[in-house]
Amino acid sequence: MAGSRTRPTSLGRREMLRAAGVLGAGMLAGCSAGDAEDDSGSDGGSGGRAFVSVTGIPIDDLQFNSYNQNNLADSEYLFDNLIYYQSRDDRFLPGVVADWDVTEKRVVLSVREGVPWHDGGDVTAEDVARKLKIEFYNGSSLGNYIPVDGVAATDRYTVELPFETPISEEIFINEMVGIAMDTPKAAFQPFLDDFEDGGDGVNEEGTALASYVVRNPNATGPFAFERRTERELVLERVARHPDAADINFPQYRIRYLQDNQGTWQALNNGTIDGVPVLYAPPNIVDGFPDSVREYLTTPNWGVAITWNFEHKHYGQRAVRQAIAHAVDRKAVAGNSGPRTKRAVDIPTGIVGNISDDSGGRLPANEWLGDRIDQYEPYRGQNFERAAELLEGAGFQKDDGTWYDGDGDPLTFSVKVPGGWTDYVAAVQTFNQHLSDFGLVTELVARDSSAYYGQDLYGSAGFEICMLEWTTGRAYPYFNFAFLFDSPVQADIRHYPKETTLPPVENPDGDPTTYRPAEMLPDLATVEPGSEKETKLIQRFAWIVNQDLPALPLQETIDQSYIVTDDWNTVTSKDPDANVDRPPTYLPRVGKLKAADGNRSSTVTPTNRSAAFASANATSTKNTTER
Repeated sequence: MAGSRTRPTSLGRREMLRAAGVLGAGMLAGCSAGDAEDDSGSDGGSGGRAFVSVTGIPIDDLQFNSYNQNNLADSEYLFDNLIYYQSRDDRFLPGVVADWDVTEKRVVLSVREGVPWHDGGDVTAEDVARKLKIEFYNGSSLGNYIPVDGVAATDRYTVELPFETPISEEIFINEMVGIAMDTPKAAFQPFLDDFEDGGDGVNEEGTALASYVVRNPNATGPFAFERRTERELVLERVARHPDAADINFPQYRIRYLQDNQGTWQALNNGTIDGVPVLYAPPNIVDGFPDSVREYLTTPNWGVAITWNFEHKHYGQRAVRQAIAHAVDRKAVAGNSGPRTKRAVDIPTGIVGNISDDSGGRLPANEWLGDRIDQYEPYRGQNFERAAELLEGAGFQKDDGTWYDGDGDPLTFSVKVPGGWTDYVAAVQTFNQHLSDFGLVTELVARDSSAYYGQDLYGSAGFEICMLEWTTGRAYPYFNFAFLFDSPVQADIRHYPKETTLPPVENPDGDPTTYRPAEMLPDLATVEPGSEKETKLIQRFAWIVNQDLPALPLQETIDQSYIVTDDWNTVTSKDPDANVDRPPTYLPRVGKLKAADGNRSSTVTPTNRSAAFASANATSTKNTTER
């Protein structure tokens, strides 16, 4: 799939952007990648080469308020994150937050000095405190454990957050990953003031935070918004940013392309320099020139069949389970991405379905322990069991089609972003299996803006769609919070707040009423490694497995690309190449540089990357290992 699929803030800004495919790639109708304003990648006369990347949203539609999901740009080129995550070694890396200390009573954050606001001045503890307060008011689960009025800047570069209920360092830092420093005072303080006065987050003009549009962002990263044209977003290097000394090119240019095929062509032709996330099947990868370097990362991310629980059919558990029995997830994953997709083994809401080929139990299943056989695997194409479930719910099959008790056919459309070829291939296989079973299905391919605007959040709506079931974090708490207590749960799926099931401890026993969102604080505060932790995770996994708030289909291995003809960079073996979307992070640590004509394809770390390496060797405070 083209694009970054990653976070709104309370849902996780990075995750929603990943889902939205904001960095989707492709071609305009009748327009190849080479038709953009300046194929050379030069900076138009400012003395150096620009790095050219892509977006799947029309340039004029892009906006930069991370709390407004409509046409939200992936803005990691522009904004520094508070904390970064490196997946190869499972480490947290400093961003705007240079250091942290988590105790049972409080968290102390040290703000990196010298990070600029692009319109003047530096980021201070006051700015970080503002950002975190807005996160809390916007629904971050951290607000369940830290009082928002306790978040305070204690000096120019220190923020303190007191715990009402202590949580582990792992949960706190994971919640911080992917939060961008993107709320400058002039634009966002009015929203915070309204929240603090008991309002819903509305500014002086009466605009709600979730509707506010930022077209010309005042950002904090090493590149600043310069201008937008019909097909390009132009970003200029910020000389006073502390990472700028490691960056030897003057511009990023983000071009509007629309689908995967166009980006494959652009990479092949060298008319773009890199793509943060792009699905490319084996035959396409094999056809790339040697200069196209692929980076494979495991982002703890995957997609699911997502139901609209307000629909009279898909709000029924028997229908959801029947569909799960009818569909072979291995075939779905194999057809959507044989190199980069892995089928979910047992749908439980726990990531870890990508095997290391050691022959042992999958990480996702380790949590299930001795109860693993109690969980329904839904192996697929079990039409007999699917039929039993539908018949038990009052459906009957007539002339090859299933009908409910009112005589209405069990039909549905599955909406997907049309430019994402892996999604399309997955749904084609999904629909074929259901058609074989007697369900009438239709694939509805939509452009990304319509899909994430009119369909998921707007009036067009959906019956079934493809959406993520993960948050990019390995610890089960975060996916359970996403499935049971997030804007997606409330505003898209409309999953009920309680459900009744036999307990996992006694599957043949009397049903028990569960309120999953109310159970989450127990998991957030439990002692890591304890028997209670295991039991809680097994209980959440049981609810997902039996009630199917979504049907997890697969996990992904992210593909990123850099064309090395004109760029010096590292290979995927370098730890920093395993931070989400390498083309956006490597420049910050001096590991993606313009080659100045020497065509060398490797670099050595400088400044910030060397400093981080030194710090990592002597301290674990800001590079937590789990």
